Amino acid sequence: MNWIETLNPDKQNESMLGFNYYGRSIIGINGASKFNKLMKAWYLMFNEAPEEIILTGRYTWIEDEGQQSMGEYEKLIFCRKEILDLLSRLIEFSTMVETGEYLMIYSGI
Repeated sequence: MNWIETLNPDKQNESMLGFNYYGRSIIGINGASKFNKLMKAWYLMFNEAPEEIILTGRYTWIEDEGQQSMGEYEKLIFCRKEILDLLSRLIEFSTMVETGEYLMIYSGI
């Protein structure tokens, strides 16, 4: 999401695009509108998904005793209702930030 304007509190609230991977990022009024639109689009997309949503995660390695390495992608399984509830809250929060009275803080992974 490198097109969402955020602030970096670890660098005197320097304006940036996207989110810090490990550090904090702040969504203010300037980034809230795009973030809100994106969350609404994701909501519409996931609303059409089956009840159980299976997404592809990270590639992981499996080491066996014969020193051969194999890998596979993680399968991430989610309940559609849980995703939609989370997206609804993010939409609500970003709508509040759009008023200019609030900020949204992302804490990294």
